[in-house]
Amino acid sequence: MQRLVTATILTGVLAASGLFGGRGAQAAPAPSSYSNVERSIATIRTGWDRPGAPEDPNAPGWNLFFNAILDDLKSYSTATTPTARLIPLNRLYQMSAAMAAAPWQPAQTVREELRAWLRPRVRLAWAERRLDDTVRGLPASSDPDVQANRQRWVDFVDNDLGKSLSDYHAATTVAQRQSALDGIHQALGKLNQRNAERPWQPSGELQTAINDLFNKPNLDITADLSIVGPIFDQNLVVSGPIYRKGYWSQVTAGPKTGFGLLPSDEGIAFYNSQALQSTTPITDFQNQIASDEQGQRAAKLYQFTATTIDQAEQTIYALLRTTGLSLTPAATHNVNAQICSTPQAGKGLPRAIGGLLGFNQNKITDMVYQNALPQFQQRIPVEAQEEAEERIAGELAQRNADIQRFLIGNDILAVEDFLVSGLSLRSRPQAVYVGGLFQSKTGDKQRGADAPQPPQLAVPAPGLTADVHLGSVLTSALDGLYQRDQVRAVDNVMIVTHDVPPGAPPAQAVTITTNVDYPTYLKAVEEAVKAKNPKIQALRIRKPAQPPEFAADARGFVVAILHDLEIDAPAPDPSSRAGSIVGANAKVLRVKIPQAEAALSYKVESASPGSHQLHAKLEEFTPSTASQVMALNDDESKPTTLNRFSGALVISTLAAKLRSQPINANLDNLRLRGFAVESISPLDPSGWVRVNLVRAYDTPAPVNPVPDLTEPPIQPDAPGPQPAAAPAQAQAAPAQTALATPAQ
Repeated sequence: MQRLVTATILTGVLAASGLFGGRGAQAAPAPSSYSNVERSIATIRTGWDRPGAPEDPNAPGWNLFFNAILDDLKSYSTATTPTARLIPLNRLYQMSAAMAAAPWQPAQTVREELRAWLRPRVRLAWAERRLDDTVRGLPASSDPDVQANRQRWVDFVDNDLGKSLSDYHAATTVAQRQSALDGIHQALGKLNQRNAERPWQPSGELQTAINDLFNKPNLDITADLSIVGPIFDQNLVVSGPIYRKGYWSQVTAGPKTGFGLLPSDEGIAFYNSQALQSTTPITDFQNQIASDEQGQRAAKLYQFTATTIDQAEQTIYALLRTTGLSLTPAATHNVNAQICSTPQAGKGLPRAIGGLLGFNQNKITDMVYQNALPQFQQRIPVEAQEEAEERIAGELAQRNADIQRFLIGNDILAVEDFLVSGLSLRSRPQAVYVGGLFQSKTGDKQRGADAPQPPQLAVPAPGLTADVHLGSVLTSALDGLYQRDQVRAVDNVMIVTHDVPPGAPPAQAVTITTNVDYPTYLKAVEEAVKAKNPKIQALRIRKPAQPPEFAADARGFVVAILHDLEIDAPAPDPSSRAGSIVGANAKVLRVKIPQAEAALSYKVESASPGSHQLHAKLEEFTPSTASQVMALNDDESKPTTLNRFSGALVISTLAAKLRSQPINANLDNLRLRGFAVESISPLDPSGWVRVNLVRAYDTPAPVNPVPDLTEPPIQPDAPGPQPAAAPAQAQAAPAQTALATPAQ
């Protein structure tokens, strides 16, 4: 728990390995909203410019056409009103339609990327126009409240939402983009509240259009057969006796005869098949013959016994939807019987007469077999199917009760404090697909993806592929974790580093303590100073009042935006050169930064086959101009604020020290329930990253999350298979609820 609390507070503060004073730091550049279109055009132009490439006579014309596309995309981004955005949007639509007839695959690639960019923006433009036209077209009213409410709707579209949309597309830095995105989500929150209280079609369409553009699903998982096979591929039959309707049957499990995923857009569909043999003595067979009018004579002459043998194949079709699990049994049967007879005592003369007429014991036994077998062949499959359905119905009620602890309705998956809304479950013969919008149940900054997945992530990698919109997932997760009582109870974190020999466990290199008062921290500083070892440091970081936000910049760096950052660090010796530059006789320097922007790069290296190391580096840090540094001695209530020059030097110096510390993580040590990290892709400027996992075969296989089917059908009234345990669920977050519907 202490590690969880510490990680929550420090993820945005120390993950960058130092957040102060970048070398020539500048604000992280925001990627354009149409980067996929730019990339597809750049790919074509790179091919034309490649040394030795044949000259394309159509290249000049296409270059002019591409320039027109890019110019209109820029015009859309700089437009400041919904009406101004419609002009380039219309031209882009016409150019997209014009490319439809071009028999050139690269042009079709550009067209598809342009259409993907256009589609949600056209939808948003229509929703804005429809709401505005509806309000302006209402009958005149003299009621000032009605007039004020209608004006609020017009102002909302033009100003509240419109200004944020303009700021978002025109943003040149990540900080500007995130600020505009906050405004868009605030507008979306108002719509959510209003539509929850009083649904109105124009505002509902606007809400849907905004979600489609700025609150997209941010999680896309693909698991191929190597991953789901060990989970879903299960035996259906166990050997043993089974009793039903007065008969005991001996079931013998045969080999598995089939498993596979099935194509489905309704959920994850798969099947399991297994062979079995069921042998059932028919203990009342003599009575059955005697009750038949034709069989009475035979029953008087002979005592008959029968045993049915069913060589069957049991198949169970499973479909896991967002609403729960359904199972459908099916089976093929090859039913035969063994009929034996023994003479009845005292019936020798009738048997002799029958033998003279050609009806000896073998003949009569064969006739009984021929008459009984069709009845067995008809009855056994029917009763086996009925029993299977009855058993499955009873088991499914319990299994779905467990599943619905997780699948809580409305296409929502809930796990502990987190939700995946808009949950999508699909399957194809090669893999299963799971997608949705990852969010925390609580928190004020729940975000979805504001950009679609880039083309290079269109084809999943082998194993378990998780495509994640990193910025929105991290922002939502930390925002939710900040609401936990354990995190709320933390005021600060003290980090003391130690000089340990190479190869020592990371836990020995650092000591982390929470809620340390100033006198205790001062003692740690004094001990670190006495050590006179640069590897021994003592820092105290106050938990920011709000969690950091994350995004990607145009260069593919992870950008963390931190608020209210405050760090205490040992002051340099006053007699040293650094101390003379600081110009203050102090024991501790307190750095206070109202807002900071840190840009990190990372790469994953394989030191050996199957082993992966994550290396991160702080590339840039941009503190706000209102940052300051204070000098403290024994009483922290009596600080001395350094001048701006000295403060800037302190920030730069501290940043240089922290930047020099490598950020390395051994991905092999991650405990991912039977999986190991195979690769992590570079961060795309759109914010998407791919994590590829493979099964770690030296760890136990995960528990089957869908029914493990046992106890097959039997003879003659075959019991069906039994489903085993399925997943569980949690509680949904309360719906948000706020603009009155314009009076008609």
